[in-house]
Amino acid sequence: MTDPVLHVERDDDHIAVVVIDRPPVNALSAPHWVEMAELVSSLDSDPTIRAVVIAGASASFCAGANVRDLRAGGTGPAMLATVAGACRAVRQLSRPVIAAVDGGAHGGGLELMLACDIRVAGARATFSASSVNMGLIASVSSLIDTIGGARARRMLLTGEPIGAEAAHEWGLVTDLSGTPRSRAVELAQLIASKPPLSVAAIKAACRESGPGTERDRLVTESYERLVATADHAEAVLAFLEKRPGRYEEK
Repeated sequence: MTDPVLHVERDDDHIAVVVIDRPPVNALSAPHWVEMAELVSSLDSDPTIRAVVIAGASASFCAGANVRDLRAGGTGPAMLATVAGACRAVRQLSRPVIAAVDGGAHGGGLELMLACDIRVAGARATFSASSVNMGLIASVSSLIDTIGGARARRMLLTGEPIGAEAAHEWGLVTDLSGTPRSRAVELAQLIASKPPLSVAAIKAACRESGPGTERDRLVTESYERLVATADHAEAVLAFLEKRPGRYEEK
């Protein structure tokens, strides 16, 4: 029996690490992307998980879709929707998701990384919107939303990779670290120490893609709901008593 391409490791009681393990570059076929969507969605049913990390097992994060799947007559026509489904599952997860990028994040792998709330990169990380190299189009909206139109066009039209320093300067990644997975777990642990209901409300508000007034409405509704919760009362008490908060599993 072969080892699973995707598996979940528990770093501690509250952190789940989704590991992509398909050497050498972690290119995923269509069934793997479907499995990714199902696996990530299943994490929402575990009340002990408060943050999620996605990482590659080898010297790569994810090289995107398996090129063999893109052949005419194969699963190529459905691949965009399949990758988008996995990325949508990451965005819709109520827990924050942190990408730990050590190596390449290309094509669908770049899209998966962009679906994460926080993105940590190592020095050898590289990033490319490589769909143009395959005669296709992808990642347009997510790249423009993240790094702006001019830089997005630079990546989309050339298909050339950029390194970690440029990615950090452009806002493609949020943190640089010599040990990206360790740093991602540290950030996940910090988030896990915060009131879970507040964290979930913040992620939902950040995910809101409508006009600013819609986001403001969501923030106002969430605030009014949170102020009456045990999480809020415990957070205030913990602050006054100068101790970590103790929050119930949700």
